Amino acid sequence: MQSLVDQLIGKRYLLAMLTLLITAALGWGIPAVTSDNGFTAILSESDPYRAEVDQVREDFPPSTGVLFAFEAREGDVFGMQAVAAMDALTNRYTEVESAVSVGSLLNRRLNAVDAKRHDRDYLIPELDDIDQTQLDAIRDIALADEDLVKSLLAPKGDMALAMIKFKAVDDEKSTRLGIAESVVALRDSLRAEYPGVAIYVLGNVLFELDSHNAQLKDRSYLMPLVVSISILLLWFCLRSLSFSLSILVVAVVSVVMTVGTMGWLKVPFNQISTMGPLVVVLIAVADGVHIVSIYVQGLHRSLGRLEAMRESLMINIQPVTLASVTTVIGFLSLNYCSSPGIYGFGNVVAVGVVWAYLLSLTLLPALILLLPVNKVAKPLGVDGFIAAVRRAVLNHGNRLFLWGLLLIVVTLALLPLNRVDFNRYSFIDKDSDFHIVLKALSEKIGNDQSLVYSIHSGEYYGITQPGFLADVEEFSLWLEAQPEASFVTSYTDMLKTLNRAEHDDDLAWDVLPDDQLQIIDYLVGYQLVQEIEPNLEPIFNPDYSAIRLVIGTSNLSNLQLLNFNTRIETWIADNMNPGYTVRHGDNSILFARLDRSISIELLQGFALSFLLITITLAIGLRSLRYGLLSTMPNLFPATIVFGVWGVLNGELSPYILMLFSISIGLVVDDSVHILSKYIRGRRDKLSPEDAAGYSLDKAGPAITITTLALAISTFVLVLSSTFYYQNVALMLTPIIVVALLLDLLFLPPLLIRFDNWWERGPGARLVSRRSINKPH
Repeated sequence: MQSLVDQLIGKRYLLAMLTLLITAALGWGIPAVTSDNGFTAILSESDPYRAEVDQVREDFPPSTGVLFAFEAREGDVFGMQAVAAMDALTNRYTEVESAVSVGSLLNRRLNAVDAKRHDRDYLIPELDDIDQTQLDAIRDIALADEDLVKSLLAPKGDMALAMIKFKAVDDEKSTRLGIAESVVALRDSLRAEYPGVAIYVLGNVLFELDSHNAQLKDRSYLMPLVVSISILLLWFCLRSLSFSLSILVVAVVSVVMTVGTMGWLKVPFNQISTMGPLVVVLIAVADGVHIVSIYVQGLHRSLGRLEAMRESLMINIQPVTLASVTTVIGFLSLNYCSSPGIYGFGNVVAVGVVWAYLLSLTLLPALILLLPVNKVAKPLGVDGFIAAVRRAVLNHGNRLFLWGLLLIVVTLALLPLNRVDFNRYSFIDKDSDFHIVLKALSEKIGNDQSLVYSIHSGEYYGITQPGFLADVEEFSLWLEAQPEASFVTSYTDMLKTLNRAEHDDDLAWDVLPDDQLQIIDYLVGYQLVQEIEPNLEPIFNPDYSAIRLVIGTSNLSNLQLLNFNTRIETWIADNMNPGYTVRHGDNSILFARLDRSISIELLQGFALSFLLITITLAIGLRSLRYGLLSTMPNLFPATIVFGVWGVLNGELSPYILMLFSISIGLVVDDSVHILSKYIRGRRDKLSPEDAAGYSLDKAGPAITITTLALAISTFVLVLSSTFYYQNVALMLTPIIVVALLLDLLFLPPLLIRFDNWWERGPGARLVSRRSINKPH
């Protein structure tokens, strides 16, 4: 250890220059950094349904589009201004980049019977010669159209939808964002022109744009805010602005190296991993504070600068190394999870922790020793607080231990009050159109969610076989009878509609045709219509071997959606021809299954990381019993906070559950420094009480400063644009604070009680046996 410290100090400028050269090299990778803000970035890669969805999308290439929602502020959408707004969209849809078609009430065709009855082809005629009386009549026609109410119109007429489809020239992020921005520009223009109509937009490209803007907003405001708060806090605690800025320089360099590494490795950031650099800043600050605080304490005792830095490195290398290793283990355990969002975040932070550790030993000492010290250093700003903690531990240790134990037991009992739930839209701004439209779709139209299935006949032109048709029809009728289904769209409905229209709209012919040639005629005719009306979704694949069936649902929780899917699969197994293959065709079930799959994976990863961290501490501290005792302040901060959360809220997404692994990766830093200093005191023959006091004197100020920095910086996430990060702040901040309180007020009394018991009991007997067996 001594030789390593001598090398770090003696060659500090050379090491600093090498570090900066490596930073410059890694910095070249930053322009190559990409981001993936799509839904797939948070889906589980191991879910077997994912392959099914991919296959169905190959058979039925999904169209790309955005949804416009029109809601009259007074009355319904059949008022003059609302209809005019929809007409403007229909006429101006080409302002959206790559737009190819628009579908709305304004270009909705009437069925053959209604067209003949009203002597026009479209639901709404030209607006030049129309008045409110005619619009009232149009409302009655529209609300009587079941197909229209299922898709574009609320049953009460208070909301109407329009779909703009586009075909991008490529699938680059910049192209998608450009399309989304053109959609927003058109929306804003329509809002300004028609203030009496609420106009919203919804679509995957809009989700990506909202996520992108939320991240930019957070990076633009939150990161500078965190840095500013950290500078002020460190300035107050360390009593030196130059030392504080040095620590922040190291933190910023750590982020540059981390982001550059991701760029060189071509690993994209996603909705969760984009928070990684902020965590790296906090960890780098923690490493730097431990080294600088002991250095300042040495200066206060009139040590020279080199001697103070040598003492700081001698005291801190072991605990900083242990803390870094255990933190890396904690974040790498997130790789146990199959969601790219979660394990991507873990990998970003793990890489950052390694760079922060190396910089704290190479760059930071050089920076600190370059700074002149013209006056005697002031005591650390938290010395008075630590002195009070020391008195409380030594005078009321037993009481603190018992109260802490009671809190742990009670909150453990409260953990079952939590329930796991997941909202995939929690990554975007809560005030965005997404949340508004989804709520309206749920309440007004009743199709905020859908399940898509592909039924494959297993043969070319198999969907024209009467037997296949009968099975699909029976399946559709069963689905329509289920309480969860708002509507069911299937190609059998289309065949019955065409068959009835072919026979002068006679209801007696509202049945499936039994002539295969007639069925083929209908299908080919539908394909021709589909080429004319590009807004129609494909309901069968090009070789007529499979059909696509859509079930609309509304207001279903993830558990209800999974139960419905289970009933559907059971019905298929019991009633469908085993020669047919039924596949899931969308991500709804995949997102619902995230609760279960990711939660299990996270708990497994947490158990593994907790075991590895405990073993690492036992080896690093060279003491099995102290390694085992470290589990209490490392594990119980999270259980205490999650127990209280169960009473106050109780809703946990899998992405909040990952805080178990994150928290142990962060809070282990405090317990490592307390334990290492305590063990150092014990090996210097101090009593348990004196060793506890020594550990609080040496480690207490640093862990208090780092906890304040961590807690305040994570709490800043409450100001984030996304509900997800706000929840992280509300959960992680108290975990960090509770961890500090346990490390200061619970761990030292625990160590004192345990060592006194050990020396009177098992330890004394062990020494006695060794004395008896010792040869004379």
